[in-house]
Amino acid sequence: MADYHVDWPWLMAGPDPRGDEALRGMKEATSAPDRERWLGVLSDAASSADPAAVERYAIGLAQAGRYAESLRFWRLLVEHLPGTARVLLNMASCLMSAGRLDECAHVMEECARRCRDDDPASSVVRRRRAELDGLRGRLDREQRLLEARADAYRELAAHDRASLSDLKELCRILASLAQQPGSGVTAFEVAEVAERIRAQAPDDVGGMELLGMARILTDDREGLAEVLRRLERVAPDSPVLAAVRAQVTDPGFRSGSDELKRRWDDICRRASHGDPGAADELRRELRSHPHIEQLKVGLLFAVYGQAADGQGDYEEARRLALELAADPRAGHHTHFHVAQFLWNLGERDQARRQFGLALATSESEEDRETVRLAVRTVGAEIADPADGAGG
Repeated sequence: MADYHVDWPWLMAGPDPRGDEALRGMKEATSAPDRERWLGVLSDAASSADPAAVERYAIGLAQAGRYAESLRFWRLLVEHLPGTARVLLNMASCLMSAGRLDECAHVMEECARRCRDDDPASSVVRRRRAELDGLRGRLDREQRLLEARADAYRELAAHDRASLSDLKELCRILASLAQQPGSGVTAFEVAEVAERIRAQAPDDVGGMELLGMARILTDDREGLAEVLRRLERVAPDSPVLAAVRAQVTDPGFRSGSDELKRRWDDICRRASHGDPGAADELRRELRSHPHIEQLKVGLLFAVYGQAADGQGDYEEARRLALELAADPRAGHHTHFHVAQFLWNLGERDQARRQFGLALATSESEEDRETVRLAVRTVGAEIADPADGAGG
């Protein structure tokens, strides 16, 4: 899909020479250490709890691409300054920069509801809502067009009438859609088409590049390394190879990964606290990243909590827990959490097995002792590898 850019300048809460200087410094900085230094100035000022300083720190976090952290401060500011349209407009700007357009629209609607006609910000609210509506409409049209094209190429592929170039175009379209919330296209569908291309033309450089892209989307690092080694041999000037090399060495790549992890942490936290929309966000993320354990466990927490509150179904929680228990790639923390859920859901044999796997995959004595404590607390009896006795 086409890139978009909407320029929504930050709205400042009165003059603050030190904070404004730091924000200018961040904007003009040419290195990550310089940006972090200026962000530290903003952080120190925000420790005073002065709302203007906190706002500037939230802006600085957003400028650094740390959107989840920035949003936490905007939410606090909205709670403490409920009648201030400026705060909601800045929160919407942060969501826009993060690409979270549905949430941005929700905040803008709330801003319009709270903003009085005589508020100086009312004209800004109207203009930005119109810009956002126009942007979302354009992106929706582009997504529908891509989905229609994908369906046409899928039809050709299903009847074995797709040429190699058709399959490549299908793979590119699916990769674009897989990164759009609500598209229904998963990274694994992209990978399936990429594998089909490789089977048909194993030495085709374009096909290798698409397979590398699919490996990135599915977080298959070993598979990606294999593709990159082949590209280095047959196409050392490949732009995909150059892009991946740049990502590995560019500090911004790690920053982007950290931001994604922080966003997932934020969604999981809200889901565990009963936020009704967070479980739906987790489901959307899982459609694009079905292999991420953190999201699966987070959804299990959310669904189980909804059931406990009388607003959900324990059967869905049981299904999610059993799916996680059956995943051969599950790690220690997943085994540990799933064991407790399964025990509470009455799946005692499965729970014992998960407790055993949690012990076996512990990386430290602290982890092992935590598992033993949980086993004793619920009254399970399992074989402890450390002493061969029941726990």
